[in-house]
Amino acid sequence: MSEPSRSGPTASIGRHVAEATRQWPADARHAARRALIDALACIVAGRGDPAATTVLRAVQRWGGQGATEFAQGTSIAAPWAALVNGTAAHALDYDDVFEPALSHAGAVFVPALLALAEQEKASGAALIDALILAFDAQEAIAEGVNFGHYAKGWHTTLTLGVTATAAAAARLLGLDPERTAAAISAATSFAAGLKRQFGTQMKPVHAGMGAQAGIMAASLAAQGLTAAPEALEGPWSFADLYGPADARGYGGIDKLLAAGPAISRCGTWIKAYPCCASAHRPMRGLLDLREAEGFRAADVAAIEARVSDIVFRNLMYTDPRDEMQARFSLNHCLAVAAHEDVVRLEHFTPQAIARPEFAAFRPKVRMIHDPSIPGGDQEIARLSVRLNDGRTLQTEVHVPPGHPRRPLTDAELEAKFADCTARALSPAAQSSALQMLWRVEELASLDELIATLTGKRGRG
Repeated sequence: MSEPSRSGPTASIGRHVAEATRQWPADARHAARRALIDALACIVAGRGDPAATTVLRAVQRWGGQGATEFAQGTSIAAPWAALVNGTAAHALDYDDVFEPALSHAGAVFVPALLALAEQEKASGAALIDALILAFDAQEAIAEGVNFGHYAKGWHTTLTLGVTATAAAAARLLGLDPERTAAAISAATSFAAGLKRQFGTQMKPVHAGMGAQAGIMAASLAAQGLTAAPEALEGPWSFADLYGPADARGYGGIDKLLAAGPAISRCGTWIKAYPCCASAHRPMRGLLDLREAEGFRAADVAAIEARVSDIVFRNLMYTDPRDEMQARFSLNHCLAVAAHEDVVRLEHFTPQAIARPEFAAFRPKVRMIHDPSIPGGDQEIARLSVRLNDGRTLQTEVHVPPGHPRRPLTDAELEAKFADCTARALSPAAQSSALQMLWRVEELASLDELIATLTGKRGRG
């Protein structure tokens, strides 16, 4: 058996995650609490989605206990709970975006770490500690392959989510640097997920798979399983097989890991609208024009949205047939923004898709790939709205609401939590859950929080 590598990106991330301080700066801890609140709101909102309930029916047959799935509130094995809850978190596409990885990070990290923490009877402080390091690990792993990795069609929520989740799960389990590196290496063998699944029920399952497999990889490493000492870089590695020809590589990874917590340095994009993030800039542009000019949806003759290649490819459905497709349809998203002042979950339901005014408006939208618009962190959207009176209004949106450069306030995040949980929790339960979440690091056990979020608190 070969000796573990003590150099290279896999070992560097393993050391960082295993040996990092537990005395995190206040801004990092606050950002982690916000990410936790947002992800749990999305889990509760999505727990009844057909994708989540289908996954639950599949895994229930295999038994086990130790962690709570949110679809029905039962106890099942931690990997299966993570699979169900991760699917629920991503089902409505209302979950966060972590731009360095172009991934839905919280929808993978939080279900995995919550299930593992419940199984291991870990504290809220341990959960937050591991969550902070999950973002560090994902930024570092993404550094070597993005943005070309995402542009090739890989769904980074799974491909980059599983390795970072394995690292964070290893931290929660207290693994040493070598075992943590082994968890990361093992997790690369679970990395998959095609963007071809966008607009289908399989897409949110990718988040659940990343959460489940992250727990599995860390648990295998904890039991002594060996894996390639260096799995991220070199021949037949993750970067070699999954990265583009012009990938940056991992030469700057040690400097990146030493730069401070990624969750506060880079921030997370907590979504203001329950649909693909690629639609948010054009939606904001239309909402801004409506507010400034006072026109109505009936006044619009046509809309032209000029976007990047990534946005053009992501928003692939011009005439959506169900709610999954509607979240990846700029035509539907702009129909909503033309008619509604506030975009909510209710606007992406089968009933909303069938609304005559939305259906009549969708053909007015034309999306154009503009080669001059870069993707990634330089993304913009250019919107041109032609009105029936002959006027043409134009705007350009760089930073939409919720983005780290234009973050939701804590009050706005609480309002999102209330909207997401209103159908499942009473106002008293919502208030109690939020109080516990804002002080989660004081909780010796997560049992009461989970019972409150699943509606089980106070039952015999």
